[in-house]
Amino acid sequence: MKSANQGFSLIELLIASSVGLIAIGVVGSVFLSGYQAANKRSLELLLQQDVNDAFRLIKEDVLRAGYVSSGTSSLKLSGASNVVYVNTDNNCLAYAYDAPDGRRYNEVMYNEKNKKLVYRSIDDVKTITTACNPTDAYSLIYEKQITVNQFKIENTPISSASATSQLIKITLAANLKHDDSVSIVKSIQIKTRNWQ
Repeated sequence: MKSANQGFSLIELLIASSVGLIAIGVVGSVFLSGYQAANKRSLELLLQQDVNDAFRLIKEDVLRAGYVSSGTSSLKLSGASNVVYVNTDNNCLAYAYDAPDGRRYNEVMYNEKNKKLVYRSIDDVKTITTACNPTDAYSLIYEKQITVNQFKIENTPISSASATSQLIKITLAANLKHDDSVSIVKSIQIKTRNWQ
């Protein structure tokens, strides 16, 4: 007589274990690849958000450039021919405007040595000879994780019969410090306002 309580043989147990391990391996590799893709996308979004925030601040400031609360004429740095002083030699913008808390002199400059995009806003009077040399400026981009590879400024004067203005094109290229494959190149164009 045969016993009804027979167990698995050793071979059946080995085959079942092998199939289970293969299934766990496939599920694990799918999970890891999904995690890596999500992590890379998260880093791409971090980089894109930082660049967008920098461009937003620059654009809002440049659109304020030249504003004088008394409305007499556009405010220009001493020696500048336009409301936004553009120094393409060292990739710098400098401008001034009246803010609710007083007159502000602002500078945005690319520090090529440190690969940083820096910004400074002060109330000390600036001229074109003292502008574009920000010493106590702070970084517009999160410098612990992001490297700025390029900050290029192109300035085109615009004239009509009644007013003059500028069209400023800014190109910014950046990547993550620890992963060069996550990078971005973005450009914006800003038409300065003529407050006169």
